Amino acid sequence: MLSASEFAGLDFDQPSALERSRPLVRILFVLAAVLALLAPGSTSTAQTTTVSDTDAVLLTKVRQAGLWEMPSGMMAMEKGSPLVQKVGFAIMMDHGRLDVATRALSQKLNSPVPDQPSDEQRGWLAEEMAASPGPEFDRVFANRLRAAHGQVFAVLAQLRAGTRNDDVRAFATVGNQAVMRHMTMLESTGMVDYTALPAPSVSTTAAPTGIQLGLDPSQIAVVAALFLLLGGGLFYVLRQVKSNRSRARAARPATARAGGGRG
Repeated sequence: MLSASEFAGLDFDQPSALERSRPLVRILFVLAAVLALLAPGSTSTAQTTTVSDTDAVLLTKVRQAGLWEMPSGMMAMEKGSPLVQKVGFAIMMDHGRLDVATRALSQKLNSPVPDQPSDEQRGWLAEEMAASPGPEFDRVFANRLRAAHGQVFAVLAQLRAGTRNDDVRAFATVGNQAVMRHMTMLESTGMVDYTALPAPSVSTTAAPTGIQLGLDPSQIAVVAALFLLLGGGLFYVLRQVKSNRSRARAARPATARAGGGRG
């Protein structure tokens, strides 16, 4: 995956460098797509591990995010300003790799994922296509993708917190890291209109107080024994400290007197 330093070091500022890189980028993207088709393996190795409805939602959200953000990244390479081109390239490559992992986990858990973006996502793609190259496209690209990433980030965090499946938990962790990285890159364009983003909603419900201990008599006896043991040990330590201090104070005048006699 493209690191932040590698991403920052990409030189798209010179038109000649960009023109030279575009054929290679297209070849790499096609190669990545071919490898993605082969990555999950044959259907004979698919596992029938049970998957919850919420785990299936997570896989669907990540899959559909890639289905519209990869084409968005490709459009950014063609229509965006130099900085937006860099952001689009990084998002396109990240989602290409994430899509391979999504479909592999989908097959392992026997949980189908969609092959098309949602109607809303197709509308965002149409809006990007209609935007003029340059500043207009930059604004549409940055704001549409930043708003979408904010929505999926909250969903992934909730699903990551509650899933019972180890594979889904690890996958959601990687997905959320990618979403956070993409939000940061999109914000770096300076095009994001934060006032247009939905206001955050935070639950104000008090946290549960927990379950009563409900100790039975035998447990109470054990707790009492531990209390006496710890209390007795602490009492002994305090007595030893006090005794050592008393002996040290008593020894000081004797030492002083011995020193005075020698003088």
